[in-house]
Amino acid sequence: MRRGIAFIIFLSLIGLPMGQAHASWFIDDAYSAMEMRRFANQLFISGPSYFGITVDEVTSTPQDSGIAETPSPLAKYAVLIDGVIDKIVTWDGFSPNDAIDKLGVIVKMPDGDGVKYVDANGVIRLASINHGDIVSEQVSPTQKVVPNVEAVESVTVVIAPAPTGAAVPNVNSPVVVSQSVAANNSTTMVIAVPAVNIPPSSTVSIQVVADGRSGTSIGVSQGQRTVTVTELPQNQNVSVSAVITNTVTNTTEVITIPVVATPVAPIVIPPNARDEVKDRATIAAPYVVSTVIDSSGHRVVEIKTPVIPDYDTSKTNASLQVVGPGGSTTAIGLFGTGETLTIGALSPTAAYVVKIVIRDLGNGKETIIFGRSL
Repeated sequence: MRRGIAFIIFLSLIGLPMGQAHASWFIDDAYSAMEMRRFANQLFISGPSYFGITVDEVTSTPQDSGIAETPSPLAKYAVLIDGVIDKIVTWDGFSPNDAIDKLGVIVKMPDGDGVKYVDANGVIRLASINHGDIVSEQVSPTQKVVPNVEAVESVTVVIAPAPTGAAVPNVNSPVVVSQSVAANNSTTMVIAVPAVNIPPSSTVSIQVVADGRSGTSIGVSQGQRTVTVTELPQNQNVSVSAVITNTVTNTTEVITIPVVATPVAPIVIPPNARDEVKDRATIAAPYVVSTVIDSSGHRVVEIKTPVIPDYDTSKTNASLQVVGPGGSTTAIGLFGTGETLTIGALSPTAAYVVKIVIRDLGNGKETIIFGRSL
């Protein structure tokens, strides 16, 4: 369970006898997390669940990618933006990773991708950590901050040890039955709908959330046993939840399972439509034919562009680009026949880079042929 009664259970866990201090995730109190953010003048966003981490948990996670001396095993890391889990990435902790936002705080996920707790019936459960959850950083037994790498533990924080033993899934948990890669390299996921302990007065929907907290929600009809979710990103960790709403009491139960990794799509990169080595050796550089200063005091130049052999506009795009200060660019498409083009409104004193850019439409690769700078 993720809301309502679940947080009463969570609160009782915080009061358990304390074990030894260690870096860890733990279940947090939603109310105190909200108050902390209001006190810190942080924008508050309601989350499905609330967790806490110790200072050691942040400092033990690499915040900058680099080069590891030995290969590290892949693990899941949560990327926190203002204390909200924006992404959950699979990473070795060192290699450059474009999915990791350098403005966020990166924290390694715990084993099992959640925190174990004992429910009111004495059963060990797992509170799954997912996209959109709120995370606070405990810097003393009575003080929390929005997670940041500069935070320092002011008083030793000791948290309760997690219960030992296997966690038992909630009977109403959704189950991912199968995944497949579609023709467009997206993922299609089939999810089994909970079929027990759901009152007739309740509605059920299945929610799937991907990186950046982009979500899909699909309502479930009476008697429907599976839901098919399409167009999910390949090679990402996604959250899967069953949302059960009692229409009589107007209460909602959100049951989320640990993040599910979507398969890696066998994306085929098409070969270059042109021979890059041959193009560099045979296509001439653009050059300036004439330069004048017009009546407005601006420079106007004529530039001769080269012939591009076997130029097919359905496979390749070519353009003349004149790049000035600050990256300001004038770009004109070419037909590949060796045109002479006029470029105006240029500064009379600034330096400009002149180049031909031949871009492969199939794979986006560019071949650049530079002319003499203006």
